[in-house]
Amino acid sequence: MERHARTFEAIRPEVLDRLIDVRGSIDHTLTGVPSQVIRQEFDAVLDRMQSYLLDGDAGRYRSFAERWVAFRLGQGFSPENLIHSVVALGDAVLEVARRRLPLGSESADFTREVARMNFVAARLIVDTLAQELDAMTRAARRRR
Repeated sequence: MERHARTFEAIRPEVLDRLIDVRGSIDHTLTGVPSQVIRQEFDAVLDRMQSYLLDGDAGRYRSFAERWVAFRLGQGFSPENLIHSVVALGDAVLEVARRRLPLGSESADFTREVARMNFVAARLIVDTLAQELDAMTRAARRRR
């Protein structure tokens, strides 16, 4: 896992630049956010991704996903945008990796791990959204 985190660290500046460039396709509301603000936000997400590649701790990744979902929902993001956004973040990492890393088994292993991490992130977002929906449904039933 440590080698994946090192590989991620090596391409991270380019990934961050790419995310800034395509932020409008990640979510159209991000186009109005100043570059420095969104850079910090994306950098925090990349920190968490790199940590996950280092330790594989799904519990910590879940905690991050839950906070991220709550924050985004509070900003008015739709659930569909949340899922799209997290997948787009991972896709940007994969795009840069495919372009920058040399062909070979180590690069292939890294891209498989990033794709797996992206799947885990999307699954955590979906699970978190399902829990939110369930809580809202229970609350609505109690009010009746």
